[in-house]
Amino acid sequence: MLLDAVVTHVRFAVRRLARTPIFTLVVAAVMALGIGANAAVFTALDQTVIRPLPFRQPERLVMLWEDFSALGRPPKQRVSPATFLDWRALNRSFDAMGAFGLVGSTLTGARAPRDIRGARVTSNLLPLLGVGPLLGRTFSDDEEDQASGPVVLAYRLWQGQYGGDPAIVGRTILMNGQPREVIDVMPRGFDFPDRDTDYWQPFGLSPQLLARRNSHFLKVVGRLAPDRGLAQARADMTAIAAQLAREYPSSNAQVGITIVTLKDDMVGETRTAFIVLIAAAGCVLLIACANVAHLLLARTAARRADVAVRMALGATPGRLVSEILTESTLLAVLGAIGGLVVARWSLATLQRMVPFALSGFVDLHVDPRVLAFTSAVTMASSVLFGLAPAWHLSHTAPLETRGAIGGGHRRTRNALIVLEVAVSFVLVVGAGLLVRTLWHLRAVDPGFQSAGMLTATVSVPVPKYQDSERRSRFYSDALARIRTIPGVTTAGATSDLPYASRGDTMALQIEGQPVPAAGVLQDALFRLVSVEYLQTIGARLVQGRFLDAGDRADSTPVAVVNETLAREHWPGQSALGHRIDTGTGDGTPRWMTIVGVVADVRERGIDLALKPGVYVPYTQTAISFFQPSELAIRTTREPLTIAKEVQEAVWSVDRDQPISNFRTMDDIVDAELANRTQMLELLGTFAALAVGLAAFGMYAVLSLVVSQRTREIGLRIAVGASRGDIVASVLGHVGRLTATAVVVGTAAGIATTRLLSSLLYGVTPLDWRTFAAVAVLLTLISLLAAWVPTRRAATVDPIIALRSNT
Repeated sequence: MLLDAVVTHVRFAVRRLARTPIFTLVVAAVMALGIGANAAVFTALDQTVIRPLPFRQPERLVMLWEDFSALGRPPKQRVSPATFLDWRALNRSFDAMGAFGLVGSTLTGARAPRDIRGARVTSNLLPLLGVGPLLGRTFSDDEEDQASGPVVLAYRLWQGQYGGDPAIVGRTILMNGQPREVIDVMPRGFDFPDRDTDYWQPFGLSPQLLARRNSHFLKVVGRLAPDRGLAQARADMTAIAAQLAREYPSSNAQVGITIVTLKDDMVGETRTAFIVLIAAAGCVLLIACANVAHLLLARTAARRADVAVRMALGATPGRLVSEILTESTLLAVLGAIGGLVVARWSLATLQRMVPFALSGFVDLHVDPRVLAFTSAVTMASSVLFGLAPAWHLSHTAPLETRGAIGGGHRRTRNALIVLEVAVSFVLVVGAGLLVRTLWHLRAVDPGFQSAGMLTATVSVPVPKYQDSERRSRFYSDALARIRTIPGVTTAGATSDLPYASRGDTMALQIEGQPVPAAGVLQDALFRLVSVEYLQTIGARLVQGRFLDAGDRADSTPVAVVNETLAREHWPGQSALGHRIDTGTGDGTPRWMTIVGVVADVRERGIDLALKPGVYVPYTQTAISFFQPSELAIRTTREPLTIAKEVQEAVWSVDRDQPISNFRTMDDIVDAELANRTQMLELLGTFAALAVGLAAFGMYAVLSLVVSQRTREIGLRIAVGASRGDIVASVLGHVGRLTATAVVVGTAAGIATTRLLSSLLYGVTPLDWRTFAAVAVLLTLISLLAAWVPTRRAATVDPIIALRSNT
């Protein structure tokens, strides 16, 4: 019986919708936008934030960092080797604790040489994560200290370089000119610590490095013991940090510890971004539902006479509600089908927002969970936009033959308009705050000129280039060949390009100034550079000179510093001629004379605080853990068009030396802003959809009002009302609704824009200029949407209007 009733309602709804194809298509399209936006963002949120990591018991995995916040530094800093060893030995909260650091190698053999990226790991790190080997075995404890020990390959490198040959295990490959035995291939999709990881090798740190407490370059992962929670682990490790501070005050005083879950560490601020986007998508869906409710209310007015007759003949309100909700459900289902298409089109954009650390694990796609979510949203939407029309229609009085709509209907209609404009207000404010953020970021002086610059990676291998003289000769010869390329004006090399590293610092001592007190960190960004590098990136000389060809290995050690370092240590005087030591003397001071001061280059990123910085000629230091690995080439040609010639120039010096990662400096700058830009694009799209839907809804409602009030308007004109009075009346009504919506939207914006705090720069979440500008914008859009119906009202012929039966 129930099934028969459902089938009857569906047939009736299908016939009604088929008779109004334009209405059906419009409603389906509106709902497709709302449902599709929600399905797409939920896909990203679910597969990036909600689902667990593909490790064994991932909820028990944590990242541990040294905390320098008491010293005015961020709370998450890399860990020194000696501190890591103490943590591992003293803790009582972890089943295992492992560490890793990034490393690069040159892979040679049958194919062209290529740079590969890997991780130097403790022997227990891969088992700690709980992902087993695919073909062989992982490292043994005895292999942990072998700097030239065996290697484990990533699935991607195994497939791309060796064609997925299962006999790779046991073979020897050449990395940095040294033979290494392949002992394992990790399963597909295992990309720890990130998707660029090609291999893993043993920790292999020398006893001297393991004893260091002032060198912070390790990342530490721990697996909580079954009987320990995060709070207990934090208390345990805080006590250990206090103990180390007492035992080693010169390096560990005021240094705490930060522990976060591995998932939170890998997701970072993306969690906030996706939460904001799912809220924005929900707002778009809410406005879409309000629009459809408007359209259905209009159809309700046309059906009131028919419904009145049916009720007089015995139709119950429940039957009428069922019919309306069945029609709403069919419309929502049509919208959901279109929405899934919209979602699939949108996933490529959202994929770019997946955090780099997770991108190897996450390939956004529509799956059963997304379908279930979409089904739930579809059903909820059908009720949301179908309930008000169903309620009003079911309350039609029997034998009511007029199509006029009462006060309750008008109140519902006005409430929907206020809701649409208020929600649009919140979304446009959010987009406006991001626009101002990007404007402020673009206005920041980065200290270099990105236009017309090509960059590339050239990491010379050790031990082949262990000898500093041979290494210097390679770079000098390669840069000389590059400078002969037509169109190249200058070229240089550096250990870190701007925006490429948030750290890479060295300890800093100032000659003639007291050594800092225990627990006071004094370091500086350290960049090992070639002649012409600073000129190539467009750094501005403030005092003195740039590095030049006279700064050889046998000449007085020199350095160029940035304005921040000069200002901090020699306020009100020149830094030139003073000497500094950055710890490159292998335990003994190596004093470098400052010969130049350059304007601050935002090495760490466009929105991070400036730090003291030192630029040292690579010809005057023998350290191998810092090397010039990045090329910067300024050209009058399109930068990427000279990539092949640059490659040939490098190969003319060393045919086995790979050169990779060709990018323009403009691309690097764009990547620095990518997260905010992508967020703005998506939130801006949702805001534009919201405003468009709200304007459409207001236009549709006012058109309906004008058609329903034709007799009233004609009567007012007939008794002396001017057409200006009619226009003022309609626009005044729109103005009152818009003002109410702006007040409601402002209150909602004050409560919600704080979610954007971590994404903003140079503007607060409650920026009054943005709120005021959006209020004016939406008022103008509302009045514009009302203009056509208002003009129609003002041109009503009173004679024709009074003869009308409607």
